[in-house]
Amino acid sequence: MYDPTHGIKNVTLDVSAGTSMALLGRNGAGKTTLIRTLLGLLKPNSGNAVVNGIDVISDARDVRRIVGYLPESFGLYNDMTVNEILEYAAKLERIESPERENRIQSIIERLDLAQIKDMKAGKLSKGLGQKVGFARALLNNPEIVFLDEPTSGLDPVAARTMENLVNDLKREGKTLLITSHILPEVEKMCDHVSLIKQGHLLTTGTLDEVKSKYCEPSILIRLHNEKSAQRAIALLKRSFKEPIEQDDNKVILHINGADEIMATINKKLEDANLAVYEIKKQETSLDEVYFKAMGE
Repeated sequence: MYDPTHGIKNVTLDVSAGTSMALLGRNGAGKTTLIRTLLGLLKPNSGNAVVNGIDVISDARDVRRIVGYLPESFGLYNDMTVNEILEYAAKLERIESPERENRIQSIIERLDLAQIKDMKAGKLSKGLGQKVGFARALLNNPEIVFLDEPTSGLDPVAARTMENLVNDLKREGKTLLITSHILPEVEKMCDHVSLIKQGHLLTTGTLDEVKSKYCEPSILIRLHNEKSAQRAIALLKRSFKEPIEQDDNKVILHINGADEIMATINKKLEDANLAVYEIKKQETSLDEVYFKAMGE
């Protein structure tokens, strides 16, 4: 825990190499506190914190060797060029020359920073500044990367660039823990989700697992008209006990295993001479899950 009011308590996150986890919750829920504790920047009042088997209190330096961190608010020295900032950061990481120069050049190429490497940080846009912050977080070639609101305030192009970088890192086997309030972008970047409320872990799992916990999966069937929908409901009720709703010419069947059942449903309706114009699994958005889980 951190303090009696804003503490984090008994939080365990299992994130495999090559995957990313979204850490979601309201402001003040404990997300940044958790990250800063795992980085060894905050000391728990009680208990311990472990990253990849390393105790962050007794072996904080060892933890920092394997992690990279992009905080929501980070400082770039406005009078220094991008290259100078990365050079300075690499020295702080104790990366010796010539490895230091090689690492910087590799990061500049990877994040497409060559055209701005001699530009002073104070002249950079929000998106370019975010990329430089990301570059700084990757200088030590970390196994684990913590990203705190990485797409906050970015335009769509810059946000897409950030999403691509995250997915590239996953393909390289990196582990990422990401906080964000922009839930549609979380769905593009993250394989797993953990929801935190008032310092407690509400739930954790894959995107599909968390969605199915809070929102019933369903199948949407679109037919010719309202009368056809009524006939379809009467027919489906003979085979399924799950809830069925009608919305004009659409039928919504709330049921698990939608992918396996859709072909069976389609055949039943066609055998009854009911033309099916569309049948699909209804996707639950992370927004819906978030508001249900948080009770909002």
